Amino acid sequence: MNRHAIKTALLWGVAATLLLPIVLAVVLGLGGLLGAVGDAAGAKACSRMALVAGAAWLVAIVATTATTALALLDQAPPPRRLKRRRRRRRERLRRPPRGLGEEPGERRS
Repeated sequence: MNRHAIKTALLWGVAATLLLPIVLAVVLGLGGLLGAVGDAAGAKACSRMALVAGAAWLVAIVATTATTALALLDQAPPPRRLKRRRRRRRERLRRPPRGLGEEPGERRS
């Protein structure tokens, strides 16, 4: 997949992951309202729509997670700087220790 397709899929996945719980809450609330008014068929239809919305939400979460993993794998690895640090540390360890009576500015001959 190219980067544009991964970014587009990730954008849609995040949008679905954030919006589907709102849809689920509204449909469940509407189903409860219809059940309280006495419309059993409407309440049953809303409960089935809520089941579909919940399943779609779970699929969106899994798809967003997989797309995020693809996006991370598609990135270039960061440049390595560990070798420089190791060399510097080794150089510090190789320096001769200062004598007890020496000042920090003095050097040995």
